[in-house]
Amino acid sequence: MKRINKLKSIIDEIDQLIQKNVTSSSPEFQAWRTKTERFLISEYGNESYEVSEFQKMHFTLSAWVLGTPQSDFIAACKRGLERAKAILTTYLDELEENEDSEAGINAYSKLKYEFSGIRAVVEEYTDSGFVINFLNGLEQGINFTDKIKIKYYLRELLNWYENNWTNICNDEYVNNLDEHERNKLLIKEIFEGIDDCDFLKNDGVSECNQSYEPIILLSHRSTDKKYGDAIEKLLSSIGIKNNQLIYTSHPLHKIPLDKNIYEYLRESFGRKIFVIVLWSNEYLDSPACLNEMGAMWVTQSDYTNIYVPSFDFTNPKYYQCAVDKNKMGAVLDGSDNCKASIVELKNKLVEMFGLDIDENQWIYSLDQFIEDISN
Repeated sequence: MKRINKLKSIIDEIDQLIQKNVTSSSPEFQAWRTKTERFLISEYGNESYEVSEFQKMHFTLSAWVLGTPQSDFIAACKRGLERAKAILTTYLDELEENEDSEAGINAYSKLKYEFSGIRAVVEEYTDSGFVINFLNGLEQGINFTDKIKIKYYLRELLNWYENNWTNICNDEYVNNLDEHERNKLLIKEIFEGIDDCDFLKNDGVSECNQSYEPIILLSHRSTDKKYGDAIEKLLSSIGIKNNQLIYTSHPLHKIPLDKNIYEYLRESFGRKIFVIVLWSNEYLDSPACLNEMGAMWVTQSDYTNIYVPSFDFTNPKYYQCAVDKNKMGAVLDGSDNCKASIVELKNKLVEMFGLDIDENQWIYSLDQFIEDISN
């Protein structure tokens, strides 16, 4: 709640700056910008998409032009502040949504969703055999719903953090200290709450639930919405119904009103679920996206990899994710290989959902899809 209130305060200050007709050179504006940047760095990390987008924002005219009226500079700053307010408001919505969802999630469920992110942060710092063994043991405990093993390895990881915390803080090569701090607190929180979990009730999925109709999760970062929308349009064209697709950036496929997002995902993972992972460099910077991937891994869901054209396959964060990197995927570059992969995806979904599609309609929809992603 503290971070939400802080962001609300930052957003409220924008209206005050606009009313005062400040320019980007004023002390008030500079103080607000510094405060905002520090908040985003503490919340998302120094190398995150959110921070880079804010740093790139222009709050004034791009160059001084002799004779330019002061009113033009004020107007330019106002436009920049209004855009900043819109962006920060979306971040506020995400924080409030995450806070609401976390309030109703137990320690075991949280561990399942967070494990992929926990592992990535630890392995980025150390390749110690003991620590890797702790992570592997915790992974096995989650996979087999072994409460004793989970508690043991959580305690070992927590002890490792306590014993090495000074070294981590003083290491000049550690540029994600905030992520380690979150990791440490998260592991401690889960460890202290794990005894209160009923594993028989919360171990995921009962066998009878496996007979439910299948569902698709389009796991994506909201910044990749243009590609997500193109995929949603294609899936709808082959007969995928609104309630057969979870795509949170689209009003027809969002989490139902008053539903806890993580509990809803957990219920959905009780069905036969197929995940389309829309990979981008921004996706790898999102804890929420990595949480979805962690849930996918825990439930052994089937999935396919789809990549935006700008995806960096050498990104080390990609290789820390619990997915098969050798599994064939589709790069959305409009090439013949892309088209062939999308046809294979269509065939798989037709079989999974028992769809009966018109081939002429499909050819038209595929051409539209290629045009959409090319644009």
